[in-house]
Amino acid sequence: MRKLLFIILITLLSKNLVAQKRWNTRDSVARGVSIVVGTGLSHYINTLQIDPKRIGLRQNFQSYFLKCMWEPEHRLSMGVDIGHYQFYEVQLSEGKSVNTASLAVTPILFCIQMRIFKRFYASAATGVSIHHAFANALGNKSESSTMAFSNLQFTAGYIYPISKRLGIGLQAKFLSENKTEDSMFAVEAEIRYQFKRRYKRVRIHE
Repeated sequence: MRKLLFIILITLLSKNLVAQKRWNTRDSVARGVSIVVGTGLSHYINTLQIDPKRIGLRQNFQSYFLKCMWEPEHRLSMGVDIGHYQFYEVQLSEGKSVNTASLAVTPILFCIQMRIFKRFYASAATGVSIHHAFANALGNKSESSTMAFSNLQFTAGYIYPISKRLGIGLQAKFLSENKTEDSMFAVEAEIRYQFKRRYKRVRIHE
């Protein structure tokens, strides 16, 4: 189902290439290459077969991301989205000892982004993720890192330009990890810096 939604969204984004439109420089991010960094709050959507009232479960953590986008003159842009998200942390007390287990994810995704309105955008991304698992049971600690494929991410956001190169914004993000069937939702603030390209105005003589 998630793959079908991703295919439908990519199809809708591609159709907008037919009606490409130029925007005012101040109101658009579509003029070159941009770097976006951000942080916010993520919430893990609990799919664990545990009772959070009986077992300590943390679901809310701080999130981080870095995005590099190539933005031509049109509505569509593409790039790489890298993030780091703590999914969950479980704590179970047994006598005087506390057993813990946690999962963090670092997705590295290919991202396609479309400008919906003047300052609003939506994006879809897929790629690989590195899963960082940690466990501490009865004093025995273990860590492991594995790579997962076929992960999906959907984002919608708003960018407000405060100068020709600098902008600030807010975005909502949904990330689904196919391998572990885990997912999370995040709300993040972002700062965008754009490396401008110069254009020459061409006057058309009738």
